[in-house]
Amino acid sequence: MSTSLKGIAVMGGIALGPWFVYDPTPPVVSKVRIEGTAVESEKARFQQAIEASIAEVTQLRDRVELQLGEEEAEIFDAHLLLFEDDTLLDGTYQRIEQEHKNAEWALSETTDEIAQMFAEIEDEYLRARGADIQDIRLRLLNHLQGRPTAQLDHLREPTIVIARDLLPSDTAGLDPKLVLGLATEQGGPTSHTAILSRQLRIPAVVAIPGLLEHVSALHHHDDHKMVLDARTGELLLTPDAATLQQYQADQVVYQQQQQQLALLKDQPAITPDGIRVEVAANIGRSADAGPAVEAGATGVGLFRTEFLFLERTSAPTEEEQVAAYSTVLQAFTGKTVIVRTLDIGGDKSVPYLDLPKEDNPFLGLRGIRLCLAPHYQHLFRTQVRALLLAAQENSSSTLWLMFPMICDVRELREAKAFVAETEQQLLQDSQLTAPVLARIQQGIMIETPAAVWLLDQLAKEADFFSIGTNDLAQYILVSDRLNANLAELHRPFHPAVMRTIAHIIRTARQLACWVGMCGEMAGDPRASAFLLGLGINELSMEASSLNAVKQAIRSTSGAQAQDLVTRVLAAETATDIEALLS
Repeated sequence: MSTSLKGIAVMGGIALGPWFVYDPTPPVVSKVRIEGTAVESEKARFQQAIEASIAEVTQLRDRVELQLGEEEAEIFDAHLLLFEDDTLLDGTYQRIEQEHKNAEWALSETTDEIAQMFAEIEDEYLRARGADIQDIRLRLLNHLQGRPTAQLDHLREPTIVIARDLLPSDTAGLDPKLVLGLATEQGGPTSHTAILSRQLRIPAVVAIPGLLEHVSALHHHDDHKMVLDARTGELLLTPDAATLQQYQADQVVYQQQQQQLALLKDQPAITPDGIRVEVAANIGRSADAGPAVEAGATGVGLFRTEFLFLERTSAPTEEEQVAAYSTVLQAFTGKTVIVRTLDIGGDKSVPYLDLPKEDNPFLGLRGIRLCLAPHYQHLFRTQVRALLLAAQENSSSTLWLMFPMICDVRELREAKAFVAETEQQLLQDSQLTAPVLARIQQGIMIETPAAVWLLDQLAKEADFFSIGTNDLAQYILVSDRLNANLAELHRPFHPAVMRTIAHIIRTARQLACWVGMCGEMAGDPRASAFLLGLGINELSMEASSLNAVKQAIRSTSGAQAQDLVTRVLAAETATDIEALLS
């Protein structure tokens, strides 16, 4: 019987073949107290490591861009910015100067502090960026100690790669043709391994507990093959001949299914009886726009603009933001792009913004609350100016503004007044040649219980609603979705969550208010028929989920969907609902 390990599938598929463990030995950090006379030379040694690392990463970026494309290379732009980060540099230099610690010790303590800040962030994507800190830490330590930086560039045959985790530098020299699948002990849906696997279409499973320990106990023979089932998140360590044969057959069927799904790329999501649902993309960077268009997105349902503020040492300028928004609008000419205004604060720490430390960040100064707070209004002003200017420059596309974390009409009115005031300033300064707000819809995320019960009031001020299921479920269930101890409670198809979603969509329809969804549920094809039956206007998701959701909608009639809604809303447990949706 085959030993099976379970993790999180982040890119579907089936991989069968030999395996290789990539687990480079980390550098040992020596902790040495230096003499006062050695401070300047130690600082110089650290500066040399910085300069060598910048040169190395620049070469790496150019090579990755040539081999894998601009999108994969962009991660190294973030690394280059981190080498100039004041938190990293000042923290290390101060420890050398004031505490007389050697460079390795000072660097390790500084990067540990920064990594801890990232680890405390609730947002999965932002938290995963802590791996970038780990990456540059290892690179700098290697240069300080004269060690070569490890890379996964020596595969000789198609292989399933097994690792504790994979950092951008690890995979820079990777030949995608030689990687059958990726399996890691650490990581998550937004880790580098997950992002890389989706870009290269490589089956991948992450967060497999005890992976390296289990694999190290195996006797590795040349003909030993594993099975990575990235549909279910399973890794079979010792499959027998019959199991291998079954998975080989499953692999053929899966590939045929994917080929059929690919044919839907340019097809609309319309039911057999003519009900249409828009399927849009969630993006976090302007570079995501092109691949989303290629994947068949009908627009952008969520542009997470906070990502423009991350992985840099200062806030993006107005010019930089205009360029970023214009790139997306140009990619979606003739289509709608919904831009969520800055959603940081509390759990999403940005060091250079000096955000307050809060005991309950999920209940604190975040989203629209932060943007309207006097101390941070300058950030919001710059962003709104950039958005209005981008709308003027790209009139062939449709820009919608979406405000996050709205709880009542007062907040929404204040946000809209702020936007209107900004437009008037631009008109007075002749930076806008004509008003643009008349053609920009202004809506809100429905992600707080307060907004759910004030829909009738909010609909009088909002042009549209978009349901953010991630935060909404967390607030409804009073549970941290990342807390493993609460996994049984925090299930996306919990009856309370499903009934709340039904209330939102039905109420929005009664109020003649356009309603979409941009949380994780929108990209889950199991939920498509349920949402269709309620009357959702748009589903916005990661580009890799578009075709599967299209297929689910195109194969369900309106009557079937409405019947499913009735049965789901009568169900008593998440398990019952999951069975109905499957």
